[in-house]
Amino acid sequence: MKRLLIPIAAMMALAVQLVSCDDGMTYAEMVEEERDIIARFLSDSGFYYVENFPADSFANDKEFMLTTDGMYMRVEDFGDGRAFESGDEVTVRFTEVNLSNQLTISNDVQGGQPDVFRYELYGSTQSGIFIGDSYMATIYSSTAVPSGWLMPLEYVRDGSHVRLIVPHDLGQTDASYYVYPCYYELYYGIAKR
Repeated sequence: MKRLLIPIAAMMALAVQLVSCDDGMTYAEMVEEERDIIARFLSDSGFYYVENFPADSFANDKEFMLTTDGMYMRVEDFGDGRAFESGDEVTVRFTEVNLSNQLTISNDVQGGQPDVFRYELYGSTQSGIFIGDSYMATIYSSTAVPSGWLMPLEYVRDGSHVRLIVPHDLGQTDASYYVYPCYYELYYGIAKR
C-alpha cells in the first residue's frame, strides 16, 4: 500500500507545482501589452492619430485616424474607381508586419498574384471570404478575411491604398489567438461582381 501512495503523492505534488508556477500572462495582460506595442510603434514611427475621419485627405503622411473599434487607419489613395458593393470580388495586395516580432509576410511581390475575397454587406455588417489561391488563407488556415481589412471599404474605392494598425480582435486568426497587433499596407481593387 505504501508503494502505491508514494507515486500518487508525487504526482499530486507535481500537479500542484505546475498549477502554482503558471508564468503565462492573463488575457488582460496580453491586451495591455498589445496596447503598449501599438503605442511604441506609433511613437517610434512618428505617427499620431486623430479621432475624426478627414473629409478628403489626411493632413500629412504621419496622420492616422483612430476608429471606434481601436484600429488605426490611414488612406494613402482613396481610389478613382467605383465604390465597393456587396457581392464584389475584391483583390488585395498586402504586406503584413507582426508588431510583436517584426515578422513580415507579403503577396505584394513582383509577379505575385493578389488575394481575392468575396465582399458581403448585410446592413452595417461586413464579411469577407478568401476565394481561389489565397496567400493569407494558406498561411493562417482560414478563409475569413480579417475584419480590420473590411472596415476601410466603406471609405475608399476601386484602386485605393490604405495603411492600418490592426489590434488582435480585428486581425487574422493567429493575431486573434495569440493577441498581437499587425501593421498593414493594403491595395484594393475590384475583380468582378
